[in-house]
Amino acid sequence: MIAAIQNLWKKISRLFMDKCRRAYQSGALLVSGISVFILVSLHAQEGVSAQKGNVACSGIAKDVRMEQERAANIRMEQEEAALPEQAEGLGGGFISSCQQILEKGEEGARVAKQEQKREREVAAVSASIKPMRNEMRQEPLNPYGEIAITDQDYEALLRIVQAEAGGEEPQGRTLVAEVILNRVLAEQFASSVYDVVFERTGGSPQFAPTADGRFYTVEVTPETVEAVEQAIHGEDLSQGALFFSARSKADKNDMAWFDRNLKWLFQYGGHEFYTLP
Repeated sequence: MIAAIQNLWKKISRLFMDKCRRAYQSGALLVSGISVFILVSLHAQEGVSAQKGNVACSGIAKDVRMEQERAANIRMEQEEAALPEQAEGLGGGFISSCQQILEKGEEGARVAKQEQKREREVAAVSASIKPMRNEMRQEPLNPYGEIAITDQDYEALLRIVQAEAGGEEPQGRTLVAEVILNRVLAEQFASSVYDVVFERTGGSPQFAPTADGRFYTVEVTPETVEAVEQAIHGEDLSQGALFFSARSKADKNDMAWFDRNLKWLFQYGGHEFYTLP
C-alpha cells in the first residue's frame, strides 16, 4: 500500500516536474522572445534615432558650411571693395615719396650748383689775391722789431705823429711814424725814438711841433694810435724815407734845400717823402 502510494507520488512528482520544465521552457522561450522583440524594437528605434541624428547633423553641417561660405563671400566682397582705396593709398604714398625724392634731388642739385659757384668765386678771388701777396712778399719786412721802445718813446711817437699828420689819412700817419723809426735805425740820427723826436741840427729842431708847442697840446686820437701800431708791427711802406715835408705849408728855402740835397721818393696825402742820396 505504502509502496503504491510512493509510486503514485513519484509519478505525480515527475509529471509535475515535467509540466514545470515545459512551463519553464515556454516561459524562457517567451521571455527570450519578448527580449528579442524588445531588442529588435530598441535597435529599430536606435536606427531611426541614428538616422534622424545623422539627418540632423547633416543639416547642421550643411547650415554651418553655408554660413561659412556666406561669411567668406562677405569677406571677399569687403576686401574687393577695400582694394581700390588701398591701391589709391599706396599710389598716393608712392607718388608722395617720388615727389619728395625729386624735391630732394633738385635741392641737392641747387646746393651743388651754389657750392660750385662759390668755389669758382673763391678760386677767382684767390687768383686775384695771389699776385698781390707775391708783390707784398717782395717788399722788405718790417725792420722795427729790433728797436727797444720805452713808454717815453711810445708817448713821444704818438704825439709827434698827431702833431705832424693828425689831418692825414691813417696810412699818411703811419708813414710819418715810419720816418721816425727809420731814423732810429740810421747811423746819422739818434738811437732812440724820444731822442730822434727832439733832435736838433745847427740849433734848429728837426720837427717843428717840438718847438712851437703843438707837441704838448695835441690830443692823441684812437686813429693815430692804430696808425702808430701799424707802423711798429706792420709792413714797412716808407721805402726807407728819412724826411717828409708838406710843400704847401713849408718855408720855400727849406723846400729848396730838400730838393737840392735829398732824394725824392714819393708823395702821399699832403706830404712828400725823401731819403739821403
